[in-house]
Amino acid sequence: MMAKTFLKLLKLKKYILNYTNRVLFTSLLFLCFFSYAQVKVIYEVKYKPDSTIEKYNIEEMTLEHFEDKSYFYNETKFKLDSIYDSVTTEYLKTGQIPKISLKYELNFGIYKNLSKQELYEIQNVSSRNFFYKSDFEKLNWKITNEKKQILKYSCTKAIVIFGGRIWEAWFSKDIPIPDGPYKFFGLPGLILEIYDTGNNYHFSTVSVIKKSEKIKLPTSLIKTTQINYLKIKNKLIRDPSLFVRESIMRNNDVQIKATDGNPLQISELYQRIDKEFNYFIQTHNNHIEKNKIWIR
Repeated sequence: MMAKTFLKLLKLKKYILNYTNRVLFTSLLFLCFFSYAQVKVIYEVKYKPDSTIEKYNIEEMTLEHFEDKSYFYNETKFKLDSIYDSVTTEYLKTGQIPKISLKYELNFGIYKNLSKQELYEIQNVSSRNFFYKSDFEKLNWKITNEKKQILKYSCTKAIVIFGGRIWEAWFSKDIPIPDGPYKFFGLPGLILEIYDTGNNYHFSTVSVIKKSEKIKLPTSLIKTTQINYLKIKNKLIRDPSLFVRESIMRNNDVQIKATDGNPLQISELYQRIDKEFNYFIQTHNNHIEKNKIWIR
């Protein structure tokens, strides 16, 4: 009788220990995931804006991931957004656009809510930030056996077709976040490097930093629909100075000046805007998604 009781106690002790170990392991796993569920990743983006010329630009873009949400953006653009109101005020007072040394060409943002399977785009056009819900395109990744090290992380190679290009990505299970730059997501680890096989775009991680702040989107967002944004975009392609004309009509007492301070005829201003807009499209004909037109 005592022997049976002793065996039962041993089984109970073993069960309690196993259960405790499972709880402890799950807790540690959760803490490990949670510690990486809040990160800020800086990517260097090397890209070819003009498909006809072997010339590359380099900019830095940021991915902020907090729990199940993320925001991918150009930090230079983010800084410019913060001073946009003061620039607009000065323009309306003096009619002269102040010189700004900060420059960028990757003028978009991508906001993802992975748990809700939602993706939003922020497109900066003529100094206006349009915010709309876009297509949440699930990517058909093919994970390979190839491995390599990026920074201190062990990475695995995966391949996907997206936006008319073949992409090769390197993700790390060491950072268990199914996210990455731009619209790339869905791998069992953070994408630390991704590039297309045609050598047009190359995203490579510069740093991974743990963060505790929640994601903050720009405050000056114009909420719209994807269909309405495309209508606005097509209008601007046909008539690049549309927004400027509307702004001047609302403030018709403004005297327009060139950057050297001399008066500028409105008709000349429109011609300059049209020329610069069309030149940008001609020299930026290589959008990340090949079927899209790149404007600003």
